[in-house]
Parts: sequence; C-alpha cells; structure tokens
Amino acid sequence: MCGGRASRMQQVDMEKPLLKVDGVEMVERVISALASSDRFDRIVAAVSPNTPGTIKFLKSKAIETIETAGEGYSQDLSYLLSILKPQKVVAVPGDIPLLDSQIVNEIISAIDDRQEQEPAISIILEKGFVEGIGVKPSIVLNQYCHSGITIFNTMVVGAEPVEERYLVMNRKEIALNVNTKEELELAEKLLV
Repeated sequence: MCGGRASRMQQVDMEKPLLKVDGVEMVERVISALASSDRFDRIVAAVSPNTPGTIKFLKSKAIETIETAGEGYSQDLSYLLSILKPQKVVAVPGDIPLLDSQIVNEIISAIDDRQEQEPAISIILEKGFVEGIGVKPSIVLNQYCHSGITIFNTMVVGAEPVEERYLVMNRKEIALNVNTKEELELAEKLLV
C-alpha cells in the first residue's frame, strides 16, 4: 500500500514511499523484504494519483502496480481486495522500512495454520513495546498498536466490514510506520 497523501510528513517535495532510509527508498525496502521471503506468487503495489513519482519508480523496477482512487487507506484497500479475489492477500504498508524477509516469514508461518476460515488476521504489537523503542503509535487498539500488516482471505471476505482476528508480535521490524520526519530519522537509528 503506497498511494497515500502523506499529509503528516510535512515534506511536499518528495512522496513518502520514495523517502530513503539508509540510501534505499522505503517502498523498495518493503518490496525487497516481501520478494526475498520467497512466500508470494505475486507482489503488487497499490498506488494512486497521489503518488505519480512512486508509480514511475515502481515501473522502472518492473514492479506490478494497481492504481486505486487514493481516497483513503480503507477505500483503497477495499478496492484492491475486490480486484485480487479469490486469493489470500497480505496487505503491507509501504512505509515500514525496517521490514525484512525473516519477519515476513515469521508472520506467514504464524498465520498459515490459523487462516482457513478467518477473513482477516492483523499483526499487532503491545503499546508498551512500541513506545519502548521510541515510536509514537498512530493506531492504538486498547493497549495494542496495529502494525499495518493484515492477511486477508478474500475467499471468505464479503462486502460487509471484516471482523479481524489479531496476532501479537513484538518485533521492531514492524513497529515503525514512518509518518513524520522524526520517524524517518528514528528509522535510520533503528536500522542498525
């Protein structure tokens, strides 16, 4: 998912997916983590009119894209899931630059046995863990933070809102969604 407006970034000269962490664009880091996990038949980047530079960059790397309306994360995700039926779909934000293939494999292995009839399993972290590494969580559910990673079984997802199940994984690789300049700087520090 890399088609958002990046309104919290306060950096108008660059699209958020193209911001670099340790010299590599965030979206490329995420795609590389997914690709090198060898767990996927297909990797698709959901883009929008908000991210023309990202579209150009992804096409130069021969990454398949699907253009959404760019009206918001939930709307874009719903559109994407409707196009990708009937498949299992792992939705991953394009702004989690610490993601690596090892954690991708851990997530997929952990949910493989659980998701025959579950429409959606979201990966969450304990709020205290996230704050303990210096991240200010943006989506908090009780004492948990959403990583932005959700595995959908579109064979059982209908048109109604999906009831999510949750899997807690306290890992720094999925704790940081870069939404501000400060979080971009923190990503550089945590990458070590």
